Amino acid sequence: MAVSAAALLGIIGLLCGASVVAGEGEGDKWAVLVAGSSGFWNYRHQADVCHAHQILKAAGFPDDRVIVMRYDDVAQNALNPMPGVVVNRAGCLPTERDASTGEWDVREGCNVEVGCGRDYYGAAVSPESFINVLRGDVSAQRLFCEKINSDPTRFGGCEPKVLNSTARDKVFVAFFDHGGTHMLGFPAAWKYGAMRYVTAKDLRVAMEHMRSVDLYGELVLYIEACESGSMFNDILPQNVSAFAVTAADPFHSSYASDCGLRLGGVTMPCLGDLFSVNWMRDVTRPGHMKYETLEEDFDIVEEQTNLSQVCVYGDIESMASEHISSYLEYPTKPAGPRRAALRRHSSPRSGAAVPSLEAADAFLAASAIPELREELLARKRLREVAEANLAELAALLDVPQARGLHDIHDKSICHKKPDPSFADGAAGDDFFDCLRSTIDRFQDVCGILTAEDLTRSSSVFSRLCAARTAAQIERAMGTVCAPASV
Repeated sequence: MAVSAAALLGIIGLLCGASVVAGEGEGDKWAVLVAGSSGFWNYRHQADVCHAHQILKAAGFPDDRVIVMRYDDVAQNALNPMPGVVVNRAGCLPTERDASTGEWDVREGCNVEVGCGRDYYGAAVSPESFINVLRGDVSAQRLFCEKINSDPTRFGGCEPKVLNSTARDKVFVAFFDHGGTHMLGFPAAWKYGAMRYVTAKDLRVAMEHMRSVDLYGELVLYIEACESGSMFNDILPQNVSAFAVTAADPFHSSYASDCGLRLGGVTMPCLGDLFSVNWMRDVTRPGHMKYETLEEDFDIVEEQTNLSQVCVYGDIESMASEHISSYLEYPTKPAGPRRAALRRHSSPRSGAAVPSLEAADAFLAASAIPELREELLARKRLREVAEANLAELAALLDVPQARGLHDIHDKSICHKKPDPSFADGAAGDDFFDCLRSTIDRFQDVCGILTAEDLTRSSSVFSRLCAARTAAQIERAMGTVCAPASV
């Protein structure tokens, strides 16, 4: 049967249209964006995650290929002087009010809340849901979401949206929150409840599962958290097609940015995080996403993130030359010849950059609102109890103090081993099992830890488990932590 030229062109068009999803010779692309904190004082993490989502949307990512987790208690928070508005940088704070409405006149493109997803929000932002999303475990996540959605006592909800990627696909994961030695934080299940977290072992096992069931061809992770290098240093294998960039080395704090600014007499919380704002600013500059490689992006962001040591782990040699657009643009469009070197712009800033550990307390202390002053006092009371018990516990078990560290701007610190160090293999798993049981037991009987306090104390817990067994530590807790501290 003869086929007309028009029909043939139509068939070719359909075939070409079917392949446009990923681009010629490519698989599909997925992104997982997580803000792992709650509270208006942690504004910056949700501003970061919504900014990242805006970048992906502008680069063509469809909503069904992006999974967003955020508590969603910032935009409509009673403390927000711009209801419904979230900004990620100082340059977006308005200076004038609309003459007709009296509302702040926010420049177009500055409100990152517009169109920002929330596939998981409130109580659904949890370690369990994050790991299930990465593992592509829709059955487990369906049960989880049914439980969350049917609980009228808690704010939160979700749909069982998980990675449904393949061995040909590229996956991008961006995480914004507090962290500590070998852990990433998540919101407590209730106000002043025990902090929840994902350990380096949890993340490593999830990544190993992803690899074993062909959930990605290449995986890129950008982690904004204190001591985030400890999630991968001596933990992430170099043969799993993963490229992980962290805001800080394994031992130091990351930094919040654009802090201490005021809007109409109201003190704003920090608007962003130094590392994250830098990498997002870099990839959105003209030509950068199209022509820049992962290595070039790392070099620029490392240079501009001048208060912490940015680190990179994983399959550096095999993945560093890949273009950012391979992960952040959907579909990847042909770049053509690169005409000139990419310009390295300075990073204009307004407001202070402060250690992430201090950002919440600094905001609360600067506020004259009674509710926030009481929040600060409550956090200090919790901290005093927990710190006193932890110090006594470490002294009773004769756990060595942390030794002095290298200069913060020394790349070798990215791969410096902790002292005392945990062992690899089964002994390493024992260490991480001890870490989880010790922190959970401590919060049960010795004192609740806020996100910042978990970061402050995580290195002590790590040294405890590197030097003693979980059973020894638990017995010591029974001696140290009096019933009055519970």
